[in-house]
Amino acid sequence: MFAIGNSAVRHSLCSASRNSPVCSPSKNSFYPLKTSFGNVTRSFATSQKRAAVPPILFVIAKPLARIISLVIGRGARKWWTRLPEHKKITFSQLYQNNKKKVYITGGLAVGGLALAYESHIQECPITHRRRFVALTPDQAKKIGESNFKDILEEHKENIVDETHPVYDKVAGVANNILKANKDLRQIYDKTWTLTVINDGQENAFVLPSGNIFVFTGMIEACENPDELGIVMSHEIAHVVLGHVEEKLTLTSFIQLLMLVPMAVLWALLPNDGVALVANWFMDSVIDVMVELPFSRDMETEADRVGLFMAAKACIDVREAPAFWGKMKVRSEDPLLDKETEFSSTHPCHETRQQTLTEMLESAIKFRSECGCERLNCDYDPIKKVAALAAFLNSRRNRMERSREM
Repeated sequence: MFAIGNSAVRHSLCSASRNSPVCSPSKNSFYPLKTSFGNVTRSFATSQKRAAVPPILFVIAKPLARIISLVIGRGARKWWTRLPEHKKITFSQLYQNNKKKVYITGGLAVGGLALAYESHIQECPITHRRRFVALTPDQAKKIGESNFKDILEEHKENIVDETHPVYDKVAGVANNILKANKDLRQIYDKTWTLTVINDGQENAFVLPSGNIFVFTGMIEACENPDELGIVMSHEIAHVVLGHVEEKLTLTSFIQLLMLVPMAVLWALLPNDGVALVANWFMDSVIDVMVELPFSRDMETEADRVGLFMAAKACIDVREAPAFWGKMKVRSEDPLLDKETEFSSTHPCHETRQQTLTEMLESAIKFRSECGCERLNCDYDPIKKVAALAAFLNSRRNRMERSREM
């Protein structure tokens, strides 16, 4: 176990200067990604200033939309049920007489949503992917700062003191990545902090405000600083790419689109029980068909960009596919993980290993162009994965034989 600090750690990691010298590789180095780690401000899309939507609305969009659709739909159903028959006939005739106006109003509403969508299309930093984002960086920062305080309060008894050696180890890796990538606007315009939490869960994440959290379970899962650097580069890449803003925007927009259909569903179905089941079914379909694939795509994009950020920091990028290969052989049922990937927010370990393996040659070349020291050809990280797999298989076989005796 690691020593536990008594106070919250808000230690500033890196105050990166935009004009500091950085690696400027050839454009061809990024062919597989179709990206450039050059001057990001040239390709960073900006939009006209507009009134800011309160950030809290993006966070509570999903439950709020469900409540609104339930109240409106359920209320409409009860109102219609209690309505006298002659008034029902009157309203039906009124609808028939004004059907064209209803359709025009609906069309205008759809057009308004389409216009709102188009007006919030931005270009993703680094990958230049066009995406829909309504949440501004400042709003995401405020959400991150709020989460930061909540997380510190939740884990205040388990925060590792910054004087402890394990903190220095993680801070060294984080600073290495940040300084190597300080030409990126999304790196140099933040004050980065690190909090190490003494907890066995294998987890690490970075808030959009630049607050890095690493759990000691993840540190123990990483056999060397390069593995830890791969994990941290991936998490920092999420912030650089603005995935939090994009995810919250998508969720909010979907709920806005579904508000009327869900209200109609609650109004037309005969009772609350049937409406609840239908509501759950529609949520599940949207989740599996839209939100989960989107989340997996974001993870893959962070894997790809994070790999090159790690290469730029002279990390041994060969550890990336090896790390996910190790996670694959450690899982209880790798085949089940692959089969149930469609229902997960993350690609399975095998998919991530394959993706990073395909990128490896380009990442190694890019690393070399950054002036990094040559990799040790006598060391192959993938061999330790094979050794671990052989060991775990042997142990499982011994356990099965012992049960049979």
